[in-house]
Amino acid sequence: MKLNYYIYSLVASVLLVFSACTPEEYEMGGKTFTSEELVEGVAYTVTHDADNPNIVYLKSLLGPEYTPLWEHPQGRSQEAEVTLQIAFEGTYEVTFGVETRGGVVYGAPSTFTIDNFCADFVTGEMWDLLAGGAGNSKTWVPDNGSYGLQQGFYTCFDPSATYADMIQSGSKWTTASKTWWEPSNADAGVTEDDLMASMTFSLQGNAGLSVTTYKGGAPTTQEGLFSMNTSNHTISAIDVDFAHGAWADGKAVDFRNNFQILVLTENQLMIGNYRDEAMSGEGRCVYCWNFVSKDYADNYEAPVVEVYPTLPADWRDYVEPKTNQIITYVLDEKKPFDWCNPDGTLKNVASTAAAGIDGLELELNSRESTYKVTTPDGQVVEGTYTLSADGIYTFSAGLPEVTLSADGRAVFKLGGDNALRIMQIALDDYSGSLSDLWLGGVEQDAFGHRYQYMGYHFVPKQEGEAVERFTASLHYFNSTWGYTPASADVYITGDGTYTFVIEGADSDPYGVYLDVMGILGDYPNVGIVITDIKVDGNSVAFDDSVIERGIGDDADTARRYIVNPWNENTAGDAGKYAFASSIEVTIQVTMETGTPFITPGE
Repeated sequence: MKLNYYIYSLVASVLLVFSACTPEEYEMGGKTFTSEELVEGVAYTVTHDADNPNIVYLKSLLGPEYTPLWEHPQGRSQEAEVTLQIAFEGTYEVTFGVETRGGVVYGAPSTFTIDNFCADFVTGEMWDLLAGGAGNSKTWVPDNGSYGLQQGFYTCFDPSATYADMIQSGSKWTTASKTWWEPSNADAGVTEDDLMASMTFSLQGNAGLSVTTYKGGAPTTQEGLFSMNTSNHTISAIDVDFAHGAWADGKAVDFRNNFQILVLTENQLMIGNYRDEAMSGEGRCVYCWNFVSKDYADNYEAPVVEVYPTLPADWRDYVEPKTNQIITYVLDEKKPFDWCNPDGTLKNVASTAAAGIDGLELELNSRESTYKVTTPDGQVVEGTYTLSADGIYTFSAGLPEVTLSADGRAVFKLGGDNALRIMQIALDDYSGSLSDLWLGGVEQDAFGHRYQYMGYHFVPKQEGEAVERFTASLHYFNSTWGYTPASADVYITGDGTYTFVIEGADSDPYGVYLDVMGILGDYPNVGIVITDIKVDGNSVAFDDSVIERGIGDDADTARRYIVNPWNENTAGDAGKYAFASSIEVTIQVTMETGTPFITPGE
């Protein structure tokens, strides 16, 4: 037998959704039948094809005024004549019914026998991909979004989308213009229970379908059959629902009949039914459920995505400046070291520094490409260095080892690749020169994989007494956050009076605040008193005692919220700060008042 001779596969007959029909949809007959009258040979016939007994014909013998209701091995139908193509040997049942003026009446089931297996009905690429081919089975599980295929278990397509619209972009299947939504599992409401489900398609003795779903972590398994039409890429389940997100229950007619097969490959299965407008209250669309084969899921290893520190494009101009080519670095007093993630971000691991590590110095001479390391106990290591385009230092004579933490875990030394890498740099707001240099030594796991860096926080050594500077600025925003001007930076260098000016215009003030960055770390008892506020050059009335003192975006930043839309003490003053040319704020700073900037209860 030739495969293309048989237009349909195992269940090629068109299955209609009997459960979704109402009696009004059936043509009413003029006679009321009894069950005893609806028997084979009287009300209908069951015959085998003369050339291929695996093809079975069902035919109603009632007139066209009666709508037959068939229940057969491949589902339910309402046609007067139905053709079944059954691959597997066995005894099968057919139940015939009819809609009459007296209601639906069914006769007793009749049976027929298939004596031989017909491989043609379950042979072909789609059968192999879905169920492993005749005599085999294959299990599919929801795509959890982490298998490198779809973004998750659910995709929403335009209702006109079909398998012919699907295109592959990388590993992901989508459409050119009919993809409505590709949410993450969390955004779509897919639960852990949903993602634990599985479906097993079997061609062992019949076209079996076993579906396991979960509720509260407890499994329930249902057994049924399935039918697939390889010509029009449809699939239906019999006596069991296809696995789907529970959030969609009650929004589609059912989850078993006339699903589209949008994508079917060795590792991917995407099947979709339709959202029902009346049931969901939303427009019609394709609910597409994305699966991967269990074998693929069980053996999937996520590719290792290597990430590295990202430095600004001009980083080398600051690390190797043209005007100051010999720089001596020492460890930062506040945070001399920390562990870093592979991308250079700090892990903020709590660790106590060992005594005396402030004596560790690193001198870099960018003119001669030489270096010198002096340890706290006076040991000196000198040599030449190279600095790659990726910010990796290699040192000709290596580096001495210096224990940095009291517990001995943090040690200054070369990384596992015999180099140090620039993790981060920071610039001084006042001078624009390099203020912070984080170098990191790579640390590897037992398999030799880079998983973190031991980071060393160097700052340029100050000759003479260092001048303390804290960057401060005034900020404004309106109710839409569409206008957010700020003053130029002002540097707080000690006790004194400082003035901030925002220039511009806005008639919709919502918030005004002043930040002094980093000052609370060194001066928790700082006093910042607002002495004057001018709008368009005119002083406005205010009460400094009700303007809240708080912490800014960083824990060491002191904030004065002149207008706080979330604080009733100042929210009502917003109207005062509509301005046509400028807002000017003057403060008096006292570095040490003996009283915390933020008192308990604030």
